[in-house]
Amino acid sequence: MLKRLKIENLAIIEDLSVEFKPGMTALTGQTGAGKSLLIDSLKLLFGTRADSDLIRYGADEATVLGEFILLNDALKALLLTMDFKSDALIIKRAINRNNKNTITINNKVITLNELKKIAYYLGDIHEQHDITKLLDPKLQLALVDQMALKEIEPLYNQYQMTKDKYHTTKHKYEQALKEKASKEMALESLKDMSEELSKMKLDTSEKDALHLQIEKLSHQEKIVNNVNKAFELLDELYQKGDIYEASEALKAVKSFDDLYLNGSQKLAEIYYELEGLRTDLKKSLALFDYFSESELDSLQERLQALVMLEKKYGKTVPELIDYLNEIEEKIMITEDYDGYLKKLKIETEQAYQQVVSAGETLRKLRKSLAKKLEKEMISELSQLDLEKVRFEITFEDKSPIELYDDGIDLVTFNIGLNEGEPLKPLYKTASGGELSRFMLALKIVFAKYQGLNLVVFDEIDMGISGKTASKVAQRIKHLSHQLQVLSITHLPQVAAVAGNHYHILKTIKDNRTVTNIDILDHEKRILILAEMLSGDRIDLYAIEHAKALLEK
Repeated sequence: MLKRLKIENLAIIEDLSVEFKPGMTALTGQTGAGKSLLIDSLKLLFGTRADSDLIRYGADEATVLGEFILLNDALKALLLTMDFKSDALIIKRAINRNNKNTITINNKVITLNELKKIAYYLGDIHEQHDITKLLDPKLQLALVDQMALKEIEPLYNQYQMTKDKYHTTKHKYEQALKEKASKEMALESLKDMSEELSKMKLDTSEKDALHLQIEKLSHQEKIVNNVNKAFELLDELYQKGDIYEASEALKAVKSFDDLYLNGSQKLAEIYYELEGLRTDLKKSLALFDYFSESELDSLQERLQALVMLEKKYGKTVPELIDYLNEIEEKIMITEDYDGYLKKLKIETEQAYQQVVSAGETLRKLRKSLAKKLEKEMISELSQLDLEKVRFEITFEDKSPIELYDDGIDLVTFNIGLNEGEPLKPLYKTASGGELSRFMLALKIVFAKYQGLNLVVFDEIDMGISGKTASKVAQRIKHLSHQLQVLSITHLPQVAAVAGNHYHILKTIKDNRTVTNIDILDHEKRILILAEMLSGDRIDLYAIEHAKALLEK
Protein backbone atom coordinates (compact mmCIF):
# COMPACT_ATOMS: atom_id res chain seq x y z
CA MET A 1 0.00 0.00 0.00
CA LEU A 2 0.98 3.64 -0.46
CA LYS A 3 2.05 5.10 2.90
CA ARG A 4 3.41 8.48 1.85
CA LEU A 5 3.51 10.68 -1.23
CA LYS A 6 5.77 13.73 -1.50
CA ILE A 7 5.69 16.03 -4.53
CA GLU A 8 7.90 19.03 -5.22
CA ASN A 9 7.70 21.53 -8.09
CA LEU A 10 5.25 19.62 -10.23
CA ALA A 11 3.05 22.09 -12.17
CA ILE A 12 1.01 24.01 -9.56
CA ILE A 13 2.22 21.76 -6.73
CA GLU A 14 5.10 23.50 -4.98
CA ASP A 15 5.73 21.27 -1.97
CA LEU A 16 3.14 18.71 -0.97
CA SER A 17 3.49 15.78 1.41
CA VAL A 18 0.60 13.54 2.37
CA GLU A 19 0.25 10.36 4.42
CA PHE A 20 -2.22 7.68 3.27
CA LYS A 21 -3.97 5.05 5.34
CA PRO A 22 -5.24 1.54 4.60
CA GLY A 23 -8.76 1.06 3.26
CA MET A 24 -10.52 3.63 1.11
CA THR A 25 -9.52 7.26 0.71
CA ALA A 26 -11.74 9.68 -1.21
CA LEU A 27 -10.05 12.59 -2.99
CA THR A 28 -12.37 15.48 -3.85
CA GLY A 29 -11.97 19.03 -5.05
CA GLN A 30 -12.95 21.52 -7.69
CA THR A 31 -11.95 21.02 -11.30
CA GLY A 32 -8.40 22.29 -11.81
CA ALA A 33 -7.47 22.07 -8.16
CA GLY A 34 -4.76 19.50 -8.86
CA LYS A 35 -6.46 16.11 -8.47
CA SER A 36 -5.14 14.96 -11.84
CA LEU A 37 -1.64 16.02 -10.80
CA LEU A 38 -1.80 13.43 -8.02
CA ILE A 39 -2.59 10.84 -10.69
CA ASP A 40 0.30 12.12 -12.82
CA SER A 41 2.61 11.85 -9.81
CA LEU A 42 1.59 8.27 -9.11
CA LYS A 43 1.93 7.42 -12.80
CA LEU A 44 5.55 8.59 -12.64
CA LEU A 45 6.12 6.22 -9.74
CA PHE A 46 4.49 3.46 -11.79
CA GLY A 47 6.79 3.91 -14.79
CA THR A 48 5.21 6.41 -17.15
CA ARG A 49 7.66 8.50 -19.18
CA ALA A 50 8.68 11.83 -17.66
CA ASP A 51 7.88 15.14 -19.38
CA SER A 52 9.89 18.24 -18.47
CA ASP A 53 6.78 20.35 -19.17
CA LEU A 54 5.48 19.14 -15.80
CA ILE A 55 8.23 21.04 -13.96
CA ARG A 56 6.87 24.04 -12.10
CA TYR A 57 7.63 27.40 -13.70
CA GLY A 58 10.81 28.85 -12.21
CA ALA A 59 12.14 25.48 -10.96
CA ASP A 60 14.87 23.37 -12.56
CA GLU A 61 13.71 20.01 -11.23
CA ALA A 62 10.53 18.27 -10.10
CA THR A 63 10.57 15.26 -7.79
CA VAL A 64 7.98 12.70 -6.78
CA LEU A 65 8.62 10.30 -3.91
CA GLY A 66 6.39 7.44 -2.84
CA GLU A 67 6.81 5.13 0.12
CA PHE A 68 5.14 1.72 -0.22
CA ILE A 69 4.72 -0.86 2.56
CA LEU A 70 3.02 -4.25 3.07
CA LEU A 71 4.33 -5.54 -0.26
CA ASN A 72 2.70 -8.66 -1.70
CA ASP A 73 4.59 -11.94 -2.11
CA ALA A 74 4.86 -11.70 -5.90
CA LEU A 75 6.47 -8.27 -5.62
CA LYS A 76 8.85 -9.44 -2.90
CA ALA A 77 9.95 -12.35 -5.10
CA LEU A 78 10.61 -9.99 -8.01
CA LEU A 79 12.55 -7.59 -5.80
CA LEU A 80 14.80 -10.40 -4.57
CA THR A 81 15.86 -11.07 -8.16
CA MET A 82 16.84 -7.39 -8.35
CA ASP A 83 18.81 -7.50 -5.04
CA PHE A 84 16.21 -5.58 -3.02
CA LYS A 85 15.60 -7.26 0.34
CA SER A 86 13.61 -4.57 2.18
CA ASP A 87 9.93 -4.99 3.13
CA ALA A 88 9.31 -1.39 2.09
CA LEU A 89 10.02 0.58 -1.08
CA ILE A 90 10.86 4.25 -1.43
CA ILE A 91 10.56 5.14 -5.11
CA LYS A 92 11.81 8.53 -6.27
CA ARG A 93 11.55 10.12 -9.71
CA ALA A 94 13.49 13.29 -10.47
CA ILE A 95 12.66 15.22 -13.67
CA ASN A 96 15.28 17.71 -14.82
CA ARG A 97 15.00 20.38 -17.50
CA ASN A 98 18.35 19.16 -18.86
CA ASN A 99 16.91 15.63 -19.25
CA LYS A 100 19.12 14.33 -16.44
CA ASN A 101 16.22 12.32 -15.06
CA THR A 102 16.80 9.67 -12.41
CA ILE A 103 14.81 6.84 -10.87
CA THR A 104 15.84 5.35 -7.54
CA ILE A 105 14.43 2.67 -5.28
CA ASN A 106 15.74 2.74 -1.72
CA ASN A 107 18.50 5.08 -2.99
CA LYS A 108 19.61 2.62 -5.70
CA VAL A 109 19.37 3.81 -9.32
CA ILE A 110 17.21 1.64 -11.59
CA THR A 111 15.98 1.78 -15.18
CA LEU A 112 12.52 2.74 -16.39
CA ASN A 113 11.85 -0.82 -17.57
CA GLU A 114 12.76 -2.19 -14.14
CA LEU A 115 10.35 0.29 -12.54
CA LYS A 116 7.56 -0.84 -14.88
CA LYS A 117 8.10 -4.47 -13.87
CA ILE A 118 7.85 -3.52 -10.20
CA ALA A 119 4.80 -1.33 -10.79
CA TYR A 120 2.85 -4.24 -12.29
CA TYR A 121 2.75 -5.86 -8.84
CA LEU A 122 2.56 -2.57 -6.94
CA GLY A 123 -0.86 -1.36 -8.00
CA ASP A 124 -3.15 -0.20 -10.78
CA ILE A 125 -4.18 3.29 -11.86
CA HIS A 126 -7.44 4.00 -13.67
CA GLU A 127 -7.46 7.26 -15.63
CA GLN A 128 -10.55 8.99 -17.00
CA HIS A 129 -9.71 8.24 -20.64
CA ASP A 130 -9.19 4.52 -19.91
CA ILE A 131 -12.94 4.00 -20.38
CA THR A 132 -12.58 4.85 -24.08
CA LYS A 133 -10.28 1.81 -24.42
CA LEU A 134 -13.33 -0.38 -23.86
CA LEU A 135 -14.71 0.94 -27.15
CA ASP A 136 -11.70 -0.26 -29.17
CA PRO A 137 -12.00 -3.97 -30.09
CA LYS A 138 -8.24 -4.08 -30.71
CA LEU A 139 -7.58 -3.35 -27.03
CA GLN A 140 -10.14 -5.79 -25.64
CA LEU A 141 -7.81 -8.74 -26.21
CA ALA A 142 -5.27 -7.13 -23.87
CA LEU A 143 -7.96 -7.05 -21.18
CA VAL A 144 -8.45 -10.80 -21.53
CA ASP A 145 -4.68 -11.29 -21.18
CA GLN A 146 -4.72 -9.31 -17.93
CA MET A 147 -6.40 -12.28 -16.27
CA ALA A 148 -3.16 -14.28 -16.31
CA LEU A 149 -0.21 -12.32 -17.69
CA LYS A 150 2.34 -14.74 -16.19
CA GLU A 151 0.85 -17.66 -18.13
CA ILE A 152 0.25 -15.56 -21.26
CA GLU A 153 3.76 -14.09 -21.50
CA PRO A 154 5.76 -17.25 -22.45
CA LEU A 155 3.14 -18.26 -25.02
CA TYR A 156 3.07 -14.72 -26.38
CA ASN A 157 6.88 -14.69 -26.65
CA GLN A 158 6.83 -18.04 -28.48
CA TYR A 159 4.28 -16.63 -30.93
CA GLN A 160 6.40 -13.53 -31.53
CA MET A 161 9.54 -15.62 -32.10
CA THR A 162 7.86 -17.93 -34.63
CA LYS A 163 6.12 -14.97 -36.31
CA ASP A 164 9.43 -13.15 -36.78
CA LYS A 165 10.99 -16.32 -38.20
CA TYR A 166 8.05 -16.74 -40.59
CA HIS A 167 8.23 -13.14 -41.84
CA THR A 168 12.00 -13.44 -42.35
CA THR A 169 11.62 -16.69 -44.31
CA LYS A 170 8.67 -15.33 -46.29
CA HIS A 171 10.60 -12.19 -47.20
CA LYS A 172 13.56 -14.29 -48.35
CA TYR A 173 11.25 -16.38 -50.54
CA GLU A 174 9.51 -13.33 -52.03
CA GLN A 175 12.86 -11.68 -52.75
CA ALA A 176 14.06 -14.87 -54.42
CA LEU A 177 10.98 -14.86 -56.66
CA LYS A 178 11.64 -11.25 -57.67
CA GLU A 179 15.31 -11.97 -58.32
CA LYS A 180 14.75 -15.03 -60.48
CA ALA A 181 14.93 -13.15 -63.82
CA SER A 182 17.91 -11.05 -62.79
CA LYS A 183 19.71 -14.14 -61.46
CA GLU A 184 19.38 -15.82 -64.85
CA MET A 185 20.71 -12.70 -66.58
CA ALA A 186 23.69 -12.62 -64.23
CA LEU A 187 24.49 -16.30 -64.74
CA GLU A 188 26.68 -15.71 -67.83
CA SER A 189 28.65 -13.02 -66.04
CA LEU A 190 29.19 -15.33 -63.07
CA LYS A 191 30.39 -18.11 -65.36
CA ASP A 192 32.86 -15.75 -67.06
CA MET A 193 34.29 -14.70 -63.69
CA SER A 194 34.45 -18.28 -62.51
CA GLU A 195 36.29 -19.36 -65.64
CA GLU A 196 38.78 -16.47 -65.35
CA LEU A 197 39.54 -17.12 -61.68
CA SER A 198 39.63 -20.91 -62.04
CA LYS A 199 42.14 -20.72 -64.88
CA MET A 200 44.54 -18.82 -62.66
CA LYS A 201 44.75 -21.79 -60.21
CA LEU A 202 45.14 -19.37 -57.34
CA ASP A 203 47.20 -20.20 -54.26
CA THR A 204 47.23 -18.10 -51.10
CA SER A 205 51.06 -18.10 -50.74
CA GLU A 206 51.99 -17.92 -54.42
CA LYS A 207 52.61 -14.17 -54.60
CA ASP A 208 55.12 -14.21 -51.75
CA ALA A 209 56.90 -17.19 -53.28
CA LEU A 210 57.06 -15.46 -56.68
CA HIS A 211 58.48 -12.28 -55.17
CA LEU A 212 61.24 -14.29 -53.43
CA GLN A 213 62.10 -16.37 -56.48
CA ILE A 214 62.20 -13.37 -58.84
CA GLU A 215 64.39 -11.48 -56.36
CA LYS A 216 66.88 -14.37 -56.30
CA LEU A 217 66.95 -14.92 -60.03
CA SER A 218 67.38 -11.20 -60.68
CA HIS A 219 70.60 -11.24 -58.61
CA GLN A 220 71.93 -14.59 -59.84
CA GLU A 221 75.56 -13.58 -60.46
CA LYS A 222 76.02 -11.93 -57.08
CA ILE A 223 74.40 -14.83 -55.23
CA VAL A 224 76.33 -17.58 -57.11
CA ASN A 225 79.73 -15.89 -56.73
CA ASN A 226 79.38 -15.20 -53.01
CA VAL A 227 77.78 -18.55 -52.13
CA ASN A 228 80.49 -20.43 -54.09
CA LYS A 229 83.21 -18.44 -52.33
CA ALA A 230 81.69 -19.22 -48.94
CA PHE A 231 81.30 -22.88 -49.87
CA GLU A 232 84.92 -23.22 -50.98
CA LEU A 233 86.29 -21.64 -47.81
CA LEU A 234 84.06 -23.77 -45.58
CA ASP A 235 84.82 -26.88 -47.61
CA GLU A 236 88.55 -26.30 -47.25
CA LEU A 237 88.10 -25.92 -43.50
CA TYR A 238 85.90 -29.01 -43.38
CA GLN A 239 88.23 -31.14 -45.53
CA LYS A 240 91.28 -30.34 -43.42
CA GLY A 241 89.44 -31.79 -40.42
CA ASP A 242 91.28 -29.51 -37.97
CA ILE A 243 88.10 -28.76 -36.00
CA TYR A 244 87.26 -32.47 -35.70
CA GLU A 245 90.85 -33.32 -34.57
CA ALA A 246 90.79 -30.53 -32.00
CA SER A 247 87.53 -31.95 -30.64
CA GLU A 248 89.01 -35.43 -30.41
CA ALA A 249 92.16 -34.08 -28.68
CA LEU A 250 90.14 -32.39 -25.95
CA LYS A 251 87.89 -35.43 -25.69
CA ALA A 252 90.96 -37.53 -24.69
CA VAL A 253 91.48 -35.38 -21.58
CA LYS A 254 87.86 -34.49 -20.80
CA SER A 255 87.92 -36.28 -17.44
CA PHE A 256 90.51 -33.82 -16.07
CA ASP A 257 88.55 -30.62 -16.46
CA ASP A 258 85.00 -29.57 -17.45
CA LEU A 259 86.58 -27.00 -19.74
CA TYR A 260 88.04 -29.81 -21.89
CA LEU A 261 84.73 -31.69 -21.88
CA ASN A 262 82.65 -28.64 -22.89
CA GLY A 263 85.24 -27.55 -25.44
CA SER A 264 85.24 -31.00 -27.05
CA GLN A 265 81.43 -31.04 -27.29
CA LYS A 266 81.20 -27.51 -28.77
CA LEU A 267 83.87 -28.24 -31.39
CA ALA A 268 82.01 -31.43 -32.37
CA GLU A 269 78.76 -29.46 -32.74
CA ILE A 270 80.53 -26.82 -34.88
CA TYR A 271 82.02 -29.55 -37.07
CA TYR A 272 78.65 -31.17 -37.81
CA GLU A 273 76.89 -27.80 -38.26
CA LEU A 274 79.64 -26.88 -40.72
CA GLU A 275 78.95 -30.08 -42.61
CA GLY A 276 75.21 -29.30 -42.76
CA LEU A 277 75.78 -25.70 -43.88
CA ARG A 278 78.06 -26.87 -46.74
CA THR A 279 75.32 -29.21 -47.98
CA ASP A 280 72.61 -26.48 -47.78
CA LEU A 281 74.75 -23.96 -49.63
CA LYS A 282 75.37 -26.47 -52.42
CA LYS A 283 71.63 -27.16 -52.71
CA SER A 284 70.73 -23.44 -52.78
CA LEU A 285 72.71 -23.05 -56.00
CA ALA A 286 70.62 -25.72 -57.69
CA LEU A 287 67.99 -23.05 -58.47
CA PHE A 288 70.37 -21.52 -60.96
CA ASP A 289 71.53 -24.74 -62.67
CA TYR A 290 68.77 -24.80 -65.28
CA PHE A 291 67.78 -21.14 -65.11
CA SER A 292 67.16 -19.12 -68.25
CA GLU A 293 66.06 -15.54 -68.93
CA SER A 294 62.75 -16.80 -70.34
CA GLU A 295 61.97 -18.45 -67.00
CA LEU A 296 62.46 -15.13 -65.18
CA ASP A 297 60.18 -13.47 -67.73
CA SER A 298 57.59 -16.17 -67.13
CA LEU A 299 57.68 -15.67 -63.37
CA GLN A 300 57.37 -11.91 -63.75
CA GLU A 301 54.45 -12.30 -66.14
CA ARG A 302 52.69 -14.60 -63.64
CA LEU A 303 53.22 -12.08 -60.82
CA GLN A 304 51.95 -9.24 -63.01
CA ALA A 305 48.87 -11.30 -63.94
CA LEU A 306 48.07 -11.83 -60.24
CA VAL A 307 48.54 -8.10 -59.50
CA MET A 308 46.23 -7.15 -62.38
CA LEU A 309 43.62 -9.67 -61.21
CA GLU A 310 43.71 -8.22 -57.69
CA LYS A 311 43.31 -4.72 -59.10
CA LYS A 312 40.43 -5.77 -61.37
CA TYR A 313 38.37 -7.33 -58.57
CA GLY A 314 39.58 -5.11 -55.74
CA LYS A 315 40.53 -8.16 -53.69
CA THR A 316 43.70 -9.90 -52.55
CA VAL A 317 44.55 -13.41 -53.81
CA PRO A 318 43.21 -15.10 -50.63
CA GLU A 319 40.03 -13.02 -50.95
CA LEU A 320 39.74 -13.99 -54.62
CA ILE A 321 39.89 -17.67 -53.65
CA ASP A 322 36.96 -17.13 -51.26
CA TYR A 323 35.17 -15.07 -53.89
CA LEU A 324 35.54 -17.89 -56.42
CA ASN A 325 33.85 -20.24 -53.96
CA GLU A 326 30.99 -17.75 -53.56
CA ILE A 327 30.63 -17.40 -57.33
CA GLU A 328 30.52 -21.17 -57.82
CA GLU A 329 27.82 -21.43 -55.11
CA LYS A 330 25.80 -18.68 -56.81
CA ILE A 331 26.17 -20.47 -60.15
CA MET A 332 24.97 -23.70 -58.59
CA ILE A 333 21.95 -21.94 -57.02
CA THR A 334 21.12 -20.05 -60.22
CA GLU A 335 21.40 -23.13 -62.42
CA ASP A 336 18.96 -24.90 -60.09
CA TYR A 337 16.91 -21.84 -59.11
CA ASP A 338 13.59 -23.62 -59.32
CA GLY A 339 14.87 -26.15 -56.81
CA TYR A 340 16.11 -23.33 -54.62
CA LEU A 341 12.71 -21.61 -54.80
CA LYS A 342 10.95 -24.86 -53.96
CA LYS A 343 13.15 -25.30 -50.90
CA LEU A 344 12.40 -21.74 -49.72
CA LYS A 345 8.68 -22.23 -50.31
CA ILE A 346 8.66 -25.37 -48.16
CA GLU A 347 10.58 -23.53 -45.42
CA THR A 348 8.06 -20.67 -45.58
CA GLU A 349 5.09 -23.02 -45.32
CA GLN A 350 6.68 -24.82 -42.36
CA ALA A 351 7.38 -21.48 -40.62
CA TYR A 352 3.75 -20.46 -41.19
CA GLN A 353 2.49 -23.67 -39.61
CA GLN A 354 4.77 -23.11 -36.62
CA VAL A 355 3.46 -19.60 -36.00
CA VAL A 356 -0.15 -20.74 -36.45
CA SER A 357 0.48 -23.56 -33.97
CA ALA A 358 1.93 -21.06 -31.47
CA GLY A 359 -1.05 -18.78 -32.07
CA GLU A 360 -3.54 -21.62 -31.51
CA THR A 361 -1.84 -22.54 -28.22
CA LEU A 362 -2.15 -18.89 -27.17
CA ARG A 363 -5.80 -18.84 -28.31
CA LYS A 364 -6.63 -21.92 -26.25
CA LEU A 365 -5.44 -20.23 -23.06
CA ARG A 366 -7.18 -16.98 -24.00
CA LYS A 367 -10.51 -18.72 -24.53
CA SER A 368 -10.20 -20.30 -21.10
CA LEU A 369 -9.41 -16.90 -19.58
CA ALA A 370 -12.28 -15.31 -21.51
CA LYS A 371 -14.77 -17.76 -19.99
CA LYS A 372 -13.43 -17.00 -16.53
CA LEU A 373 -13.62 -13.25 -17.20
CA GLU A 374 -17.23 -13.56 -18.46
CA LYS A 375 -18.29 -15.27 -15.25
CA GLU A 376 -16.46 -12.81 -12.98
CA MET A 377 -17.78 -9.78 -14.87
CA ILE A 378 -21.40 -10.91 -14.76
CA SER A 379 -21.06 -11.42 -11.01
CA GLU A 380 -19.58 -7.95 -10.49
CA LEU A 381 -21.93 -6.12 -12.86
CA SER A 382 -24.97 -7.65 -11.17
CA GLN A 383 -23.84 -5.89 -7.98
CA LEU A 384 -23.52 -2.59 -9.83
CA ASP A 385 -27.22 -2.24 -10.63
CA LEU A 386 -27.03 -4.38 -13.79
CA GLU A 387 -28.85 -7.47 -12.51
CA LYS A 388 -30.01 -8.66 -15.95
CA VAL A 389 -26.66 -8.24 -17.67
CA ARG A 390 -25.31 -10.84 -20.06
CA PHE A 391 -21.70 -10.75 -21.19
CA GLU A 392 -19.88 -12.81 -23.78
CA ILE A 393 -16.44 -12.57 -25.39
CA THR A 394 -16.41 -13.83 -28.97
CA PHE A 395 -13.28 -14.77 -30.91
CA GLU A 396 -12.90 -13.96 -34.59
CA ASP A 397 -13.01 -17.06 -36.80
CA LYS A 398 -11.24 -16.26 -40.06
CA SER A 399 -9.97 -18.57 -42.78
CA PRO A 400 -7.18 -18.36 -43.65
CA ILE A 401 -5.89 -17.41 -40.23
CA GLU A 402 -4.42 -13.92 -40.00
CA LEU A 403 -1.27 -13.18 -38.03
CA TYR A 404 -1.73 -10.10 -35.87
CA ASP A 405 0.90 -8.38 -33.73
CA ASP A 406 -0.38 -10.02 -30.52
CA GLY A 407 -1.59 -13.36 -31.85
CA ILE A 408 -4.15 -14.79 -34.26
CA ASP A 409 -7.11 -13.44 -32.28
CA LEU A 410 -9.47 -10.51 -32.49
CA VAL A 411 -12.09 -10.48 -29.77
CA THR A 412 -15.33 -8.58 -29.27
CA PHE A 413 -16.95 -7.80 -25.93
CA ASN A 414 -20.65 -8.41 -26.42
CA ILE A 415 -23.17 -7.33 -23.81
CA GLY A 416 -26.88 -7.54 -23.23
CA LEU A 417 -28.18 -5.01 -20.70
CA ASN A 418 -31.91 -5.66 -20.89
CA GLU A 419 -33.86 -8.88 -20.72
CA GLY A 420 -35.03 -10.10 -24.11
CA GLU A 421 -32.52 -7.98 -26.03
CA PRO A 422 -29.83 -9.69 -28.15
CA LEU A 423 -26.14 -9.45 -27.33
CA LYS A 424 -24.44 -6.54 -29.09
CA PRO A 425 -20.86 -5.24 -29.15
CA LEU A 426 -20.09 -3.18 -26.07
CA TYR A 427 -19.07 -0.14 -28.09
CA LYS A 428 -22.48 -0.07 -29.80
CA THR A 429 -24.62 -0.61 -26.73
CA ALA A 430 -23.34 0.82 -23.46
CA SER A 431 -23.94 4.37 -22.24
CA GLY A 432 -21.34 6.43 -20.38
CA GLY A 433 -22.54 5.30 -16.96
CA GLU A 434 -22.70 1.69 -18.06
CA LEU A 435 -19.16 1.89 -19.43
CA SER A 436 -18.01 3.32 -16.09
CA ARG A 437 -19.54 0.39 -14.25
CA PHE A 438 -18.07 -2.06 -16.75
CA MET A 439 -14.61 -0.58 -16.20
CA LEU A 440 -15.05 -0.66 -12.42
CA ALA A 441 -16.04 -4.33 -12.61
CA LEU A 442 -12.93 -5.03 -14.71
CA LYS A 443 -10.68 -3.26 -12.23
CA ILE A 444 -12.19 -5.22 -9.32
CA VAL A 445 -11.67 -8.53 -11.15
CA PHE A 446 -8.10 -7.69 -12.19
CA ALA A 447 -7.18 -6.50 -8.69
CA LYS A 448 -8.19 -9.91 -7.37
CA TYR A 449 -6.34 -11.94 -10.00
CA GLN A 450 -3.18 -9.81 -9.90
CA GLY A 451 -3.02 -9.78 -6.10
CA LEU A 452 -2.61 -5.99 -5.98
CA ASN A 453 -2.27 -3.94 -2.80
CA LEU A 454 -3.33 -0.60 -4.30
CA VAL A 455 -5.92 0.60 -6.82
CA VAL A 456 -6.33 4.24 -7.85
CA PHE A 457 -9.58 5.41 -9.48
CA ASP A 458 -9.74 8.75 -11.28
CA GLU A 459 -13.49 9.42 -11.57
CA ILE A 460 -14.35 5.86 -12.47
CA ASP A 461 -17.89 6.79 -11.39
CA MET A 462 -18.45 9.33 -14.20
CA GLY A 463 -21.98 9.37 -15.64
CA ILE A 464 -23.47 7.61 -12.61
CA SER A 465 -26.12 8.99 -10.27
CA GLY A 466 -28.97 8.10 -7.91
CA LYS A 467 -29.42 4.55 -6.69
CA THR A 468 -26.68 3.29 -8.98
CA ALA A 469 -24.18 5.70 -7.40
CA SER A 470 -24.85 4.14 -4.00
CA LYS A 471 -24.26 0.64 -5.35
CA VAL A 472 -21.04 1.74 -7.03
CA ALA A 473 -19.92 3.34 -3.78
CA GLN A 474 -20.58 0.13 -1.86
CA ARG A 475 -18.59 -1.99 -4.36
CA ILE A 476 -15.62 0.37 -4.11
CA LYS A 477 -15.93 0.27 -0.34
CA HIS A 478 -16.08 -3.54 -0.44
CA LEU A 479 -12.94 -3.62 -2.59
CA SER A 480 -11.14 -1.48 0.01
CA HIS A 481 -11.61 -4.27 2.57
CA GLN A 482 -9.12 -6.32 0.49
CA LEU A 483 -6.69 -3.59 -0.61
CA GLN A 484 -6.00 0.13 -0.46
CA VAL A 485 -8.24 2.26 -2.70
CA LEU A 486 -7.66 5.89 -3.63
CA SER A 487 -10.70 7.28 -5.42
CA ILE A 488 -10.92 10.70 -7.03
CA THR A 489 -14.65 11.37 -7.23
CA HIS A 490 -17.36 13.99 -7.72
CA LEU A 491 -20.03 11.70 -6.26
CA PRO A 492 -20.95 12.44 -2.63
CA GLN A 493 -22.18 8.83 -2.27
CA VAL A 494 -18.66 7.54 -3.06
CA ALA A 495 -16.87 10.14 -0.93
CA ALA A 496 -19.16 9.41 2.02
CA VAL A 497 -18.34 5.68 2.26
CA ALA A 498 -14.58 6.29 2.35
CA GLY A 499 -12.75 5.75 5.60
CA ASN A 500 -10.62 8.81 4.83
CA HIS A 501 -11.55 11.98 2.96
CA TYR A 502 -8.90 14.32 1.53
CA HIS A 503 -9.99 17.58 -0.10
CA ILE A 504 -7.73 19.12 -2.74
CA LEU A 505 -7.84 22.88 -3.18
CA LYS A 506 -5.95 25.72 -4.82
CA THR A 507 -4.61 28.65 -2.84
CA ILE A 508 -2.52 31.73 -3.65
CA LYS A 509 0.93 31.99 -2.10
CA ASP A 510 3.30 34.83 -2.98
CA ASN A 511 1.16 35.63 -6.03
CA ARG A 512 1.51 32.03 -7.26
CA THR A 513 -1.14 29.31 -7.40
CA VAL A 514 -0.34 26.25 -5.31
CA THR A 515 -2.17 23.01 -4.55
CA ASN A 516 -2.85 21.90 -0.98
CA ILE A 517 -4.60 18.93 0.60
CA ASP A 518 -6.93 19.23 3.56
CA ILE A 519 -7.45 16.02 5.54
CA LEU A 520 -11.08 16.40 6.59
CA ASP A 521 -12.45 15.72 10.03
CA HIS A 522 -16.11 14.79 10.52
CA GLU A 523 -17.43 18.37 10.55
CA LYS A 524 -15.46 19.39 7.47
CA ARG A 525 -16.63 16.27 5.65
CA ILE A 526 -20.24 17.27 6.26
CA LEU A 527 -19.62 20.69 4.68
CA ILE A 528 -17.72 19.30 1.66
CA LEU A 529 -20.35 16.61 1.05
CA ALA A 530 -23.10 19.22 1.36
CA GLU A 531 -21.26 21.35 -1.19
CA MET A 532 -20.98 18.35 -3.52
CA LEU A 533 -24.73 17.74 -3.12
CA SER A 534 -25.97 21.29 -3.63
CA GLY A 535 -23.21 23.29 -5.26
CA ASP A 536 -21.84 26.59 -3.97
CA ARG A 537 -24.96 27.41 -1.98
CA ILE A 538 -25.12 25.05 0.98
CA ASP A 539 -28.56 24.78 2.57
CA LEU A 540 -29.86 22.93 5.61
CA TYR A 541 -31.26 20.12 3.46
CA ALA A 542 -27.84 19.48 1.90
CA ILE A 543 -26.20 19.39 5.33
CA GLU A 544 -28.77 16.91 6.65
CA HIS A 545 -28.36 14.82 3.50
CA ALA A 546 -24.58 14.83 3.97
CA LYS A 547 -24.97 13.71 7.60
CA ALA A 548 -27.26 10.90 6.49
CA LEU A 549 -24.73 9.71 3.91
CA LEU A 550 -21.99 9.56 6.53
CA GLU A 551 -24.19 7.66 8.97
CA LYS A 552 -25.00 4.86 6.50
